[in-house]
Amino acid sequence: MLRQILEECHQGFDEVGFNEVVLMLSNTAATSEVYMMLDDLRFSEDGNIVTFLAEGGTHLHMYLDKIEEVRFLHRMNEEGLPSYSVWFMDENRDPVLRIYLRKSEEDETNQPRHDLFMALLDKYGTTLDPRVA
Repeated sequence: MLRQILEECHQGFDEVGFNEVVLMLSNTAATSEVYMMLDDLRFSEDGNIVTFLAEGGTHLHMYLDKIEEVRFLHRMNEEGLPSYSVWFMDENRDPVLRIYLRKSEEDETNQPRHDLFMALLDKYGTTLDPRVA
């Protein structure tokens, strides 16, 4: 289920994926943000690890068997603009990785990205347990 969600975020339904994103890794002591294009995802042979690759060699790994909940969050930010994010939660329901959609430099891609996010929200709901789905 997690692989399917990530591939849909990456590829979209009409070849328009999330594209410009911020990946935020966090734990109880620190956070890290990576600005990237969500255009290179790789899965381990057993499918348990996804690697997010960014330009210049930066990469992040997520162990899918540690994810116990996924949340799709659509809100309005302080400036009154829409905010879209997908949160991957651990066994304590703490976010370990968050994908935030950045406003695109190419205005014509913002609406299709909004449509993709809303379609994923309709398909999966706001919260799901990928081990049950």
